[in-house]
Amino acid sequence: MDIELDKVNSRKTATASVVLQPSTSLRSVVAASVEVSQAGPTPSPGASETAAVDNANEQSATDTEQGGYEVPTMTKLELQLTFISLSVVGFLANLDTSVVATAMPTIASEFNYLSQQGWIILSYLLTLTVFQPLMGRACDLFGSRSVLFVSIFVFEFGSLLCALAKNFVWLCCARAIAGIGGAGIMIGVMVIVSQIVPLRERGNYMGIMYARIIIATVLGPLIGGLFVSFDWRWCFWINLVIAVPGLAILVLFAKKLPHIKKADVSWRDIDFGGIAILAVFVVSMCLAFNWGGVAFPWNSKIVIVLLVVGFALVPAFITWEIKVPSYPVIPMKMFRFRNVTTSTVNNFFTASVLQGVFIYLPSYYQIVRHDKQIISGLEVLPYIMPFFLTSIASGLIISKTGSVRGLLWLGGFFNIVGSGLLIMLNGRHPRAVEYILLILTGVAGGPIVQASLISAQSQVTKDLLATVTTMTMWSRSLGGIIGVAMQGSIINNIFKRGILENATAAPYVAQLLAVENVSTLPLDVQATAAQSYGAAFQMMMVATTVFCLPGFMFSLVAKKEKLS
Repeated sequence: MDIELDKVNSRKTATASVVLQPSTSLRSVVAASVEVSQAGPTPSPGASETAAVDNANEQSATDTEQGGYEVPTMTKLELQLTFISLSVVGFLANLDTSVVATAMPTIASEFNYLSQQGWIILSYLLTLTVFQPLMGRACDLFGSRSVLFVSIFVFEFGSLLCALAKNFVWLCCARAIAGIGGAGIMIGVMVIVSQIVPLRERGNYMGIMYARIIIATVLGPLIGGLFVSFDWRWCFWINLVIAVPGLAILVLFAKKLPHIKKADVSWRDIDFGGIAILAVFVVSMCLAFNWGGVAFPWNSKIVIVLLVVGFALVPAFITWEIKVPSYPVIPMKMFRFRNVTTSTVNNFFTASVLQGVFIYLPSYYQIVRHDKQIISGLEVLPYIMPFFLTSIASGLIISKTGSVRGLLWLGGFFNIVGSGLLIMLNGRHPRAVEYILLILTGVAGGPIVQASLISAQSQVTKDLLATVTTMTMWSRSLGGIIGVAMQGSIINNIFKRGILENATAAPYVAQLLAVENVSTLPLDVQATAAQSYGAAFQMMMVATTVFCLPGFMFSLVAKKEKLS
């Protein structure tokens, strides 16, 4: 079903194409970002007039989305089969990281790059994060169906190259290619679900969709551990095997998938300049927080330059998006809708909290509790399972009541309280107490992730649906990767300092930082490592609790929407 959307009107095109003059000040750039939907150099209206215009715009967008959205003609069986196939395809992107994370030390050891093993994951996550906005915009311009199929091919091609890798550089480059495909899969799947399911019913479907994250989290360590025992390359071959059934169903119903796109648009209209700025920003910030205090001192030139470049690119990106491209990768006009802004900020800070705990919790159990690697992976379940259950429950509540704002508040409250309680994790409390604390923290994620996406979608017209869906997901990915880098910097710096202060443990610092075969080290070294990592984890949770506050504060000002 091809739906040709109207071209952007000439007034907006002219406004977006204005070249930034050298005399433009930062204040005017910020003002332009707020008033991007207004025409020409007309004077700014008063506060009350602006509020009235914004409310009218928001109401109009809401009415269009809720009342005028066209759903493809599918039977109930076709919709269910399509949804299952989309879940299977999306499952690939989630399973990949979980499986590879378990096999990472073994893979890096084979190539003699144990100290650089993090790049096996980071190279995938960097391109996954950088290319998500591009994929969202491509869905708007060329149709989500095309983006999804191309992305599946790119992901599978990258996985094939990973399985055939002859050296570490080859592997990391192949992982980066797979990350590009993973970005398109994640965005394409969520956009298509948003297009084929009515707004009020999306909570139910999204809750089931998030189940794949739980399944991938549980199966990943088991599958990774199994493959490592005979051939780690099957960690990548498995992606080609799993894709077959989901892809077969999608091909069967391809013509019934929505293909909403703009008319007369080519690849030349893609905002490659904006993508380049985003890429440099993400890489600079991640490298700065990964290297700072570990590979290089915080006051070293390279770390300072990376931080300066990263922060300087934020206003540069906003300026570029407002003034240069006709089709910006992140249209600033969507931030005139209050719930898009609140959802984006909330997602960023929430993901930075959730991802950090998820990533570093297994290391806590390996080093502080002396658990085996596969057991430590399963001990994340008390944190992950509540996320899954509250996602489903939130979807049911949204479908039943048509309200989302209360769920945002509830999730934000539990996020702050749970993260604060996790400061208690130091290895001295009974495991049952630790699991209860993890459950209290885990219940926060489901309501926030569910409600924030639907809250943002409820206020925009369908020509911005893919972009807004992408923005909420991308802010989650960006918050996750930057949050993990910052939390990793805290843990690595404090942990490394504690190890180096002990003469007996100091020679093992590289092995301990890599969390490699910790159980084989001398007992006194293990004791020092447990004490140091426990202190590092507690300090990380202090910072994490502070990070919860901005997201919760923004959720308090979300506009109340009653879904029809």
